[in-house]
Amino acid sequence: MKSQIKHKQFDFILLILIIMLLGTGILMLGSSSFVRGSYLSDDSMHFMRHQAIYALGGVAVMIALSFVDYKIYKRFAGYILIVALGLNYATALIGQVRNDAQRWLKIGGFSFQPSEALKIALIIYLASVLSDTKWGEKSEKWFGLVSLVLPIGASLLAVVLQKHMSATIIIGLICVAVMLFGGVRWYVFGTIIGSGAAGVLLISKIKPDLFEHVGNRFEVYAATVFGNTTTIPEGMTEEALSQIHNSILAIGSGGLWGLGFGKSIQKYSYLPEAYNDFIFAITAEELGFAGVAAILLIFGLFFARGFKAALHCEEKFGTLIAAGIMTMMALQTVLNIAVVSALIPVTGVSMPFFSYGGSSVIIILACMGILLNIAKQSNYSKF
Repeated sequence: MKSQIKHKQFDFILLILIIMLLGTGILMLGSSSFVRGSYLSDDSMHFMRHQAIYALGGVAVMIALSFVDYKIYKRFAGYILIVALGLNYATALIGQVRNDAQRWLKIGGFSFQPSEALKIALIIYLASVLSDTKWGEKSEKWFGLVSLVLPIGASLLAVVLQKHMSATIIIGLICVAVMLFGGVRWYVFGTIIGSGAAGVLLISKIKPDLFEHVGNRFEVYAATVFGNTTTIPEGMTEEALSQIHNSILAIGSGGLWGLGFGKSIQKYSYLPEAYNDFIFAITAEELGFAGVAAILLIFGLFFARGFKAALHCEEKFGTLIAAGIMTMMALQTVLNIAVVSALIPVTGVSMPFFSYGGSSVIIILACMGILLNIAKQSNYSKF
């Protein structure tokens, strides 16, 4: 009886950590975007207000999904993935082009990035396949291997056609993580990785323009780090260099305690994407090392709590979904911080809970709802 009661306890600590990150992110978005909001619409709170509305809607979705038994997704995993793939291929064909990438799909008056939904759809699908008790037998036959290779390949191709390299990297690494957690045999794992590498090579030969911007970003990164501006593609020099350079300047200006909340200098049109991909640089500038350390501590506790729920779930399906969700969140956080710190080239990875984006925050909070339901049914102390 005690074990059953423990399983059904709501993980309020995990919920509090999520709300803390979301609340801090909205505050920092308001601070980093008020200059841009004033310029575009004479409303300094324009972006913060929109993000708060989406966040409230996302929280409602999160709470609702926290009461939906996660096991139900196994029955519809294939259909969920098909819908997500359909939306992503539609985006590659008729999506909106922004910054030389076709990542946005507009339905009515609402624009969103279907790649965000594809991540969780693929996680659920892979978890359903790998949690099948007969998977070990199926993996030794061609149709068992195809049940992984085709969906993963179709997902990666969909985002490659959108020129969405950050989503390609994250989806690829999520697949690797879920397969590792799922105990995929080494030869199956090697076949899938090899097929993916061969597919990328083939596409780069057939349609090289899909990867041209990737090479440009590496050239920009090398030029910024090593100071050789001759390698910058023509027409990109000033704008390309300013992103990484001003991000480093913002972080360095913050020092130990920061310039103070709302007192960033770089957000005054110096740092592009100040309230989106580079919001963490503004956070470091305003809150300093101490503030960033506190935020990273909350992230660390959040990751630990989420992976704890994954590892203590008594069903493999729940374990793989939770592990996939937490891997996705950790990857996006680490890659975003690496970009703003100039450790890797600019990839376009947003910062979870912080970066501006309505569809992104709703999908993230929906994932948190699924995670909270898995946590509620996992066998560990919630206090």
